[in-house]
Amino acid sequence: MRIEKLTPALGLSYGEYLRSKDIGLFYYSSNYKNVLKKLLGCDEEYLLAIEGDTVHGILPLMYIQIDSFRVYNSLPYYGSNGGILSNNEKAHNELVNIYNEIACSKITLSSTIITNPFNDQDSLWFVHNHIDHRIGQMTDLSKRDDFEGLLGRFESSARRNVKKALREGITVEVDHSQLNRLCEMHEQNILAIGGIPKSREFFGLIPQYFIPVKDFDLYVAKRDGVIIAGLLIFYFNQTVEYFTPAIDSEYRSDQPLPLIIITAMAEAAKRGFKWWNWGGTWESQTGLYRFKSKWGAHEKKYSYYTQLNDPSILTWPKERILSTFPHFFVVPFSALQRQEGTS
Repeated sequence: MRIEKLTPALGLSYGEYLRSKDIGLFYYSSNYKNVLKKLLGCDEEYLLAIEGDTVHGILPLMYIQIDSFRVYNSLPYYGSNGGILSNNEKAHNELVNIYNEIACSKITLSSTIITNPFNDQDSLWFVHNHIDHRIGQMTDLSKRDDFEGLLGRFESSARRNVKKALREGITVEVDHSQLNRLCEMHEQNILAIGGIPKSREFFGLIPQYFIPVKDFDLYVAKRDGVIIAGLLIFYFNQTVEYFTPAIDSEYRSDQPLPLIIITAMAEAAKRGFKWWNWGGTWESQTGLYRFKSKWGAHEKKYSYYTQLNDPSILTWPKERILSTFPHFFVVPFSALQRQEGTS
């Protein structure tokens, strides 16, 4: 068993291995990797465990370099899941050992594994001195339910919201040309709650690296011909990624997003996808957790395992961390030392 870095010559083998694993998520894909490199200006260090000519395991890693130091993530950008996929214990252990060497290297300021929610059980093998947790939520689509079948499985509040949207005359369709409109609504939604929205550049890169219908769909809801909500989803292997929902706040009470969700779910189930991945939720986000739960979501908890090698970073305000290492996870903000003048 040997460990090799991903090269163009190994790209086909990497892709074939990834697609052979039902729990291989969209975030591991080469196209997503290429988007992040273009968007973030970061570098890759994807590791493959190979025996003979056969890939037995993979670990995607990316890093951002500041001066002579690096911050590693598996993977960066809004909590993208990473971690090891392997066929056997030997491949897993070899990848863990190499990762732990990288994480403890003198050039590494910080290194974080964001685990795969389908594969979190053996993650404590990763070297770490900080842990953060998330709640993953998934809805099972394997019963291949249609629109009405799905509606019957969900909580009564979800059913009421869908029916209200229908009464209000909301219509739903797929329109891949409306990424700019989605971005506009997304910015408004995230800024309104004090968050950091995905950039316009990110949305602009999607049609350059992904194929409509095959890799992604953009669902939009309309009222009187006006787009009032949207949902960007990505497809990979067995899973649909609920990636970017957005809504015009003026029309929130009309419930356009629930109608989009059930329409997209029904189409994905018809196409044979097994899971609808709602993404991670902080333990403090009880409202968001309840929203996902009413759509039949099951919990799949996962964790952030961080090895921080420069404790002085704990004295930094979070704004400095965000600006110095944009879109990379460095350390849980809960671990930062309290700053004078803050509450």
